[in-house]
Amino acid sequence: MKVQIKACTASGEEHGLMGTLPNSVPFDDFKGMSPENKEKCRKELAHKKKNVKARYVNYQGQNERLEKPYCAGAGEPIQLWKFIPNHVYELPFGLIEEVNSAYTMQRSELVSVDGADMNKDGSATSKDKEIRIHEFVPINF
Repeated sequence: MKVQIKACTASGEEHGLMGTLPNSVPFDDFKGMSPENKEKCRKELAHKKKNVKARYVNYQGQNERLEKPYCAGAGEPIQLWKFIPNHVYELPFGLIEEVNSAYTMQRSELVSVDGADMNKDGSATSKDKEIRIHEFVPINF
């Protein structure tokens, strides 16, 4: 097993893989699945666990941080990560996919004449848009 050392900035702030926790859910090797689905899930799990290098980008600013737990699946340890913008990390591909697929809704703040939200159910209006705050940019994958 490869040991990951925490990185540290010049000011002493630690980042990267902060620690791991045991997973209480045992790995059952996809026992309830058909053989073809079982093989597909095994390949997907191996793909999620593959470590790759990526640079973290935060579109809200250079002082923003991302702290995120990650678990590839049943039986895998829970990893606790802390990311600082413009640093390169070696991390599981599944974590990159999870972060890059997340979007936040940016509201247009449009209200009707009486000051109420445009849509009573809180749904997005045509002026609202999805924005990405966190992203990992590939280095070697």
